[in-house]
Amino acid sequence: MNDTHDDSQDPLVRRAAQRYGTVGAMLAGGMVVFDKLLGRKPKQEVAVVIEASSDPIDIDHDGITVEVNDHLTVHSPAPSKRNSGLRVVRKRRRTQ
Repeated sequence: MNDTHDDSQDPLVRRAAQRYGTVGAMLAGGMVVFDKLLGRKPKQEVAVVIEASSDPIDIDHDGITVEVNDHLTVHSPAPSKRNSGLRVVRKRRRTQ
């Protein structure tokens, strides 16, 4: 009898057994076998590259200011420059 055992799915079955008991382990094991029978290959993670339009700012030194919309700007000072418990939200009034 050929006893080939794939250890890559063992954590999945163990976690299902811990969370859902014997029935969960049986169901997870069955799904692993079903997946192998279909011959599906695991999905490979795609590298995500995001290009910034400007140099990053040092929020630890400068703080950060975010413009939420035309009338609301939120500023958070750097941790070293914060007054304890003080939060500043500035609303711009619309000029008519």
